[in-house]
Amino acid sequence: METQITGSAFVVGDDVKALDIMPVRFKSSNALDSQSLALASFADMYPEFAAAALAGQYQIVVAGKNFGGGGKSIEGPIFALRGSGIRVVIADSFARYFLRNAINNALPILVCPGISTSVSSGHRLNVDLRSAAIVDQTSGATFTATPLSASALEIMASGGLVPYAKRKIADRQQHTDPDPPM
Repeated sequence: METQITGSAFVVGDDVKALDIMPVRFKSSNALDSQSLALASFADMYPEFAAAALAGQYQIVVAGKNFGGGGKSIEGPIFALRGSGIRVVIADSFARYFLRNAINNALPILVCPGISTSVSSGHRLNVDLRSAAIVDQTSGATFTATPLSASALEIMASGGLVPYAKRKIADRQQHTDPDPPM
């Protein structure tokens, strides 16, 4: 997992729901395939977003309060954002389900109250995930987000919760097996 991310921001407002990020019509049997969901990102709210992000215009989403809310604990929006090339989401606050799903599925996120009113779409940001420092290279403004826990960083570095858990189980079995295979 990269810990230094530089890219252009796409700014959205408050209370963007999970189903705003990925409308329900995109849900299918392969709902967690990032490539097939790439065009779903903000398809109804910002129809131009996915094509622009896929073309490399945006790498960072900056959002207001309660990003990913709406009471839906669905992972599709995470995969849609990742598939469209988003490398980190920074928000004033996240819905609890979205925050946990992002970490569990290796989409870096940072909570940074007030950032959504200080950054504009197209601003170039430099984000350090380890220190939670954010520099708006366009305006010169600096921000300090809430740092991610060591365990959240480790889960994301492993590629998500499932690969992390598999690795932990394998490590535990290796250390507790009295007669490891030769």
